[in-house]
Amino acid sequence: MKSVVSISAAMLLAMSLTACGNNDEQDNAAANNGEAPETNTASQNSNAMESGNDSQMSDDAAGESQDNMSSDMATSDDSASGESASASGGATSEDMPRAAVAVLNATNGNDGVSATIRFTPKDGGLAYKTEAEGLEPGKHGYHLHLYGDCSSGDGKSAGTHFNLKGSSKNPPEDIDHITGDLGDLNAGEDGSATHEGMLDGASLTGAKAIIGRGVIIHAKANDPSQPPIGAAGSRQACGVVGIAEPQSGNASSDSSGSSMESGSSASGSAESGSDSSMESGEDAM
Repeated sequence: MKSVVSISAAMLLAMSLTACGNNDEQDNAAANNGEAPETNTASQNSNAMESGNDSQMSDDAAGESQDNMSSDMATSDDSASGESASASGGATSEDMPRAAVAVLNATNGNDGVSATIRFTPKDGGLAYKTEAEGLEPGKHGYHLHLYGDCSSGDGKSAGTHFNLKGSSKNPPEDIDHITGDLGDLNAGEDGSATHEGMLDGASLTGAKAIIGRGVIIHAKANDPSQPPIGAAGSRQACGVVGIAEPQSGNASSDSSGSSMESGSSASGSAESGSDSSMESGEDAM
């Protein structure tokens, strides 16, 4: 029995040595033929992983480059859009004036006089409504004036009347109407007055816009025979026209409120002092 086991062990050993010799011969033969010997599975897997990683890194780099280019293009587009908005002023519909208001306060010596005037675009002009109080009973002419400046105690810093149809300081000698005329306020015994009117051809914007102009209430009624000032006497209240939020029910879709006036422009002639003389005549009347 021992003899049989020994023979079997010897045969297995001989077969193992023969297999090893064959493998060495195959490697040697491959080397003599210029071929690389076969590598083990671990080495092959390592090379495959390195190749895959290189490919993945290349793909990642390409994707990142594309993302950066897209981001740069988007930033460029945003910048261009911002520059375009800046160039256009960035104005929106809510920035455009659709109504105006003037709040008037008393000049020196006329304590208690005040008024509020609201202007709304309508039918190619401006509709307005005035509420005043603290006036002496009777009629008081009131007008748009050239400057929105009520800094002087007597209201004269508002300048002469604002002429919607030509030069305010140098109107034609044959002018036949009172410039900037809003009409007359007829104050009752309690000193209050309300008045509504229409300024044809006037607008909130444009070369002859009323926004930023002054409004003056005078001591006396207008005298139609005394154009362009109206000889309405001293200035009892002064205010400045500013942009207002349209009141409910008074907002107008009339495009005249935001259109530019195309007809009239202020005269470029030299100021000859007629402004001062007209104001003196007005207050003296």
